[in-house]
Amino acid sequence: MLIKKQLNNVVGYVFFGLVMSLGITSQAIAGWQLEWIDDFDGNRVNKDNWTSQVQANYNNEVQCYTDDDTSAIKNYDVSDGTLKIISRRQNNNCAGLNETFKSWTSGRLNSKDKREFLYGRIESRIKFNSVKAGSWPAFWMLENRINEHPSANDNDFVGWPNPGAGEIDVWEWYANSPHTYITNFFNTGGAQCGREVRYNYPNGSADVLDWHTYAMEWSSDTIEFFIDDTLVSSQDVSNCAQYKEPMFVLLNVAMGGNLGGTIDSTLNSATMEVDYVAHCTETTANSETRCNVNTVNTTDTPVISSIAPTTVISGETYNYTLTASGDGNLTMAATVLPDWLTFDSVSGRLSGTPSINDAGSNTVTLTASDGTGTTSQTFSVNVFATGGSNNSSDNGGGGSMGFLLMMLLGGLLLMRSAAFKQPN
Repeated sequence: MLIKKQLNNVVGYVFFGLVMSLGITSQAIAGWQLEWIDDFDGNRVNKDNWTSQVQANYNNEVQCYTDDDTSAIKNYDVSDGTLKIISRRQNNNCAGLNETFKSWTSGRLNSKDKREFLYGRIESRIKFNSVKAGSWPAFWMLENRINEHPSANDNDFVGWPNPGAGEIDVWEWYANSPHTYITNFFNTGGAQCGREVRYNYPNGSADVLDWHTYAMEWSSDTIEFFIDDTLVSSQDVSNCAQYKEPMFVLLNVAMGGNLGGTIDSTLNSATMEVDYVAHCTETTANSETRCNVNTVNTTDTPVISSIAPTTVISGETYNYTLTASGDGNLTMAATVLPDWLTFDSVSGRLSGTPSINDAGSNTVTLTASDGTGTTSQTFSVNVFATGGSNNSSDNGGGGSMGFLLMMLLGGLLLMRSAAFKQPN
């Protein structure tokens, strides 16, 4: 959704179109255990999970995002076990955009600083109610240090789509090309960090009117996209410096703009209906191919509530305190730790000062245990060199400032010939 470029890869598009026409399905290597779900079983948007992002204004779109879930012309309707995000044709001076005039209202929810995820399966069951031109709904994700509302001053100062503010589109559909939907990546890593693949609906535009389960299965090495149990694409991100830190979910309906295009003059409203959004983790305890509410972890395992900083400059001190809660006496430990970091198992404090030779991506795994269950937190600390030589690999997620400059210049060269957009 921030301004983003749409990469064109004709060969890849044709290849994946042929693969999808064969209906290849994934081969599950394990099951999935539900960790979190919002099934919209209430009558209001759950603000413990979601923020109404009223300050968003991108891609020449014509809607004003609101936080209205109560009035007669509300943009969020939680009822009968689903969330409805409703865009409405109505002239307004948008309160969230300093009274800027907009000709539509709509909704955009994000889970930033409330529900953030690192690896596993992110899944939602969605349908849309119109194929008239002009609408542009999406289910997508952003890295959690992006400088977007809400801002908790927890290092969320990074501009899109730099490391810490990259984007992944799980399902992005627009009515001016209604027979397909987009899966895509936006980052500074180029080809090693994923590319656009479109899925052709077997029944054309009519398929978007029916319920489908859209999902992303995510590890540090691979990101795969699914519709129902059909694999849309599998992408190798093992050499990508991004997508190795927590991300949050977004749901929205944009209108018009760079990708939405001209709005049908007879269209007065459009609705994205969401049955649930869920996160699950890999398990050997079952063979489920989706996040199933019956596989919820019923053990009262500890809950880790702190979010670790993921960047540090060589020569400067890194500090983070692991905060967890649970039944019984908690014990904390570090099971994966680079040499320059130390972990105090009593206070939960992780600290250290990296040298220039530590530049790159450093994986850390911390655990909290109550004697019955154990919860892990895995993240990457990217060390940026302040100058001099850098012995780390280019694939390490950090490197010298010269390396970062080359990445940025490469991105600018790609952007020069690309069309810009932001998924909504």
